[in-house]
Amino acid sequence: MRVARGFASDQSLLRNRELPGAALLGLAACLMLGGCSPIGTAIGAAAYTADLATQERGLYQGLDDNAMWIAINGRFAAYDAKVLQQVHLQVHEGRVLLTGDVQKQEHRLAAVKAAWATAGVREVINQIKIAPDRGLGTIAQDEYLARTVWAKLFVDRAIRANNYSIECIDSVVYLIGVGQDQAEVQRAIDHARDVPYVRSVENYMRLKGDKLPPEPPPPSKAPEIMPAQAQPAAASKPIAATP
Repeated sequence: MRVARGFASDQSLLRNRELPGAALLGLAACLMLGGCSPIGTAIGAAAYTADLATQERGLYQGLDDNAMWIAINGRFAAYDAKVLQQVHLQVHEGRVLLTGDVQKQEHRLAAVKAAWATAGVREVINQIKIAPDRGLGTIAQDEYLARTVWAKLFVDRAIRANNYSIECIDSVVYLIGVGQDQAEVQRAIDHARDVPYVRSVENYMRLKGDKLPPEPPPPSKAPEIMPAQAQPAAASKPIAATP
């Protein structure tokens, strides 16, 4: 699951559902706006917009990121329902972090290709593992760990928590977003490490002021399926954290 901002728990409902691409897009749009009733949509839209406006990436980039999130999940659904169910997706400033466990190498490669084929994507960080499908117990524990980490960041006044997006897969916590400085990011990493049963923390936070990677030109954004070691983002390394 992904934990960050008010609609994160609603987005998690899209997991483990076999939805066609069009249905996925419609459901995602309703969920992002806090429900499909007029009152729920109005309240949800106002809170959602206010939250995005206070984030370091800004309102328009936040809306672009969520459009990319919907588009990539739509590509997953069109390709194979298993990819939609098993590959988890975080998008922040056009940087896409892919996590999850798949059983086929072609699913891993197809997910990377689908991400790169989406307009606005600047970087794809591929952390999808070839492994047995996670059981319900593992999924429940991962969701609990992600929410626990989020709660620790939220109550820490030294951390601007709404700039952080958190995922947990197989007890590994993944962070992506924008940190105010290295001290703040390290503080968030330490909080995650202190949660019982978290095995490790992978940090992909960008520091405020650091340049974003440029958006590649369209012809080079959807490479043919190739061996994992030759993928454009396969060599991406997490940003180092001090012990």
